[in-house]
This record gives sequence, C-alpha cells and structure tokens, in this order.
Amino acid sequence: MIEFLLSTFYFAIFCFIISKIAFFKENEIPRFWFIVLFGLKVIVSIFLTFLYSKYYTNRDTADIFKYFDDSKIMFDAIKTNPFDYLKMLFGIDNTSLNNNYYQHMGNWERPRTKDLFNDTHIIIRFNAFVHLLSFGNIHVHNVFINFISLLGLTTIFKAFKPFLQKKEKVFFYLLALIPSILFWGSGLLKESIIFFALGIFFLNIFKLTKQFKVIDLAYTLIAVLIIIYTKFYLLVALSIPVLGYLLNHYFSLKKTFIGYIISFTLFILTIIITPFIFEELDFIKRIAIKQQDFSRFVLIEGATSGFIIPELSEGVSLLINIPNALLNTLVRPFIWECNALFVWLCAFENIAVLALIIIAIVFRKKMNNAQKNIFYFNLIFVFCLFTLIGLTTPVFGAIMRYKIPGLILLLSSLLLLLDIQKIKHKYPFLKKIL
Repeated sequence: MIEFLLSTFYFAIFCFIISKIAFFKENEIPRFWFIVLFGLKVIVSIFLTFLYSKYYTNRDTADIFKYFDDSKIMFDAIKTNPFDYLKMLFGIDNTSLNNNYYQHMGNWERPRTKDLFNDTHIIIRFNAFVHLLSFGNIHVHNVFINFISLLGLTTIFKAFKPFLQKKEKVFFYLLALIPSILFWGSGLLKESIIFFALGIFFLNIFKLTKQFKVIDLAYTLIAVLIIIYTKFYLLVALSIPVLGYLLNHYFSLKKTFIGYIISFTLFILTIIITPFIFEELDFIKRIAIKQQDFSRFVLIEGATSGFIIPELSEGVSLLINIPNALLNTLVRPFIWECNALFVWLCAFENIAVLALIIIAIVFRKKMNNAQKNIFYFNLIFVFCLFTLIGLTTPVFGAIMRYKIPGLILLLSSLLLLLDIQKIKHKYPFLKKIL
C-alpha cells in the first residue's frame, strides 16, 4: 500500500511538472500527449518488473533487480556513515571503500569483462540516490527512471524536429510507440539514461553549429561523460558521423558525403596508429575481447536466444564479417529462429522496420543539403553502431536492446526521406493522424 501511495504521489508531481514547464511545450504536440506517454511508460515498467520477477527468479542475473539490490548496499551506508554514502555517490576515494561496500556488491565490478569503463556504476548510483525518496520501493524508482527517459526522448525530439518539418507528429509516434523503444526504454535499465545523454548530446551539438555558446558546449561535454560511463561504444559509433557533420557544416562542402569520407579515413588511420602509442586502446583487440566476453557469458548463463558468430582475431576478419554483423543486427532473428516471446517480438519489429524502409523509398522526396547532411549523419551512426553490435553480440534479445539508439536515428532518416504529402494524397484517411 505504501509503495502504491508513494509511486502515485511522485507520478502526480512529475505530471504536474510536465504540465507546467516550458520544456514540454510544443506547438505540434499537445502537452497532454507527454503526460499520456509518461503514464504509458510507467505502466510498461510495472509490467516489465513483473516479467523479470516471474521469469528471472535469480535476482543476481536479472538486470532490473541486480543493480537495484547493489544500490541498497550503497544507500545503507547513510545509516552508519553518511560521508561514505556521499563518497560512493560522487565517486570519491573508491579504493578505501572497497572492503566495506563494493566487494559486497555483485555487479560493481565485472570480472568476466575487460571494458575500459565500467558501465554498471551509473545505474547503481542512480538507484542509490532515488533510495533517498523511495524508502526501498522499486516502483518509485520506475517512476523516476521513466521521467528521465521521457526527458531524453523529448530532447531527442527537439534535436531532430527542425529537420522534420510537418512530420513532427509521426516522429513523436515512432519515439513513443515503437515496441523496443517503449519496452526497454521504460524499465529500470540503462537505456533510459542513454536516451537522456543522447538527447542532450544531439540537441547541443546541433545548437553549436548554429551559434557557439559555452553553455551548449558544457552540456555536450556532460553528455559525452555520461555516454562514456554508460555505453562507451556509443561514443565510438558517434565519432565518425559527428566529425563528418561538423566538416560539412563548417567547410560548406557542396557534396555532403565528402565530409563523411574524410571522417571515415581519419577514423581508420586513428585505429591503425593508436595501438602503437596506447596499447590498451587497440580498437580491433577491444572488439575481439568484447566478443569473447559476450560469447563466454552465453556459454555460462545458457542464453536461450544465443547464436554463434564468427570469432574475430585481426583487422581482416573484422572487415570480412561486417556484412554478417549488419545482417544480424538489422534483419535477424529470422522467423524460423524464434524460440521465445522476446525473440518473436524482435523478429516482427525488424519486419516492420524493413517495411518502413520500403515505404520511405517508394514515397521518397528530394532533400536539401542540410537535410542530406543530417540524413548521412544518422545512417552512418546506424552503420557504425549496428556493425559494432553485430560483431560482438551473439544474443538476439541483447541486440534488440543495444540497437535502440541506432533504431531511433534510422527512423529519423526514413522520415527525412519520406514525402508525407505523397502518402496523404494517396491515402486521404491518414490526413487526420499525420
């Protein structure tokens, strides 16, 4: 009962905030749509928590619960030593706190992986902070994480809206209702924090190309820091399109693909040269290690949606397997590979996305240089991200989650290409909703 009352109380507060602050005021989107989406996300988070409690009975391996449980250890420090709690919350003097706290957490350190940056700390700290207001009730955490997710999706909407004139409603529908975005972006998971960081990053990068402001640069750097400690590979995937976009913008290149060719060339040169200077930043070796870590995890945990991917060893093997990696991320699982509900959902969503690609090509329109620049920006990010995921991830369920940021930009590109007026003319009944 207390959990219900607390969750309802915080939900009402956030609804009030949505209804009042200017951030959620959009001429094309009624404000109450954001409140409805927030409520839908909270409902989905409750459903997702129920699914995890029913089908993932081992809390030590269930993503929603394992970070929540670890955060309790961090929060409990406030009862005996509040300064230790604050140190852990802000990452101060972590070494001295290991024996009393970190070694009792199951996921603070990840011995099976060798990532440069540990991506579990940020979600554990988020939960430890919300414990101040939740009294240990997990659905209160669901309410807070979904407000963060809503902020992120709204910021992404604002970032791409200038390029999608007269298509804002369709873009909102896609951000709100695409199953994987709604499902995984509503749970007590890192995806919501990723949405938040990417939204800040995209919005302020685009602002900086219009007018340089120190505050926009500061927001961009904060977003980069969050991305580094949430999903570092996203920053790797962003590096090529961001550089290409900036080259096209500041040098006013007539052929927009030139900037991206230059950025690709610089990226390849960087991954060739960097290992001679910093051995730990050997990109190809890191990709191979990541793949081996994931394959080892599948063998140990026995993931039901796991499959075999070719082992990577050096640069040639990576290049050879790029087409297969893209196939795994964009198209698979095939219908005959589906053996669980989530895998079936993944397959049907892939079919829907492929259908949208065909529709966008059939009803395509000409784009101006600014639209082409963002179109290439999106597609190159999708290519980089989907390739990295396909090379390293041998689990369909994980692929579905990891590719969500790329899926958002892929949908944005399809909308850029799509001529909405042609569709409305051919199918007049769509005029009311589009």
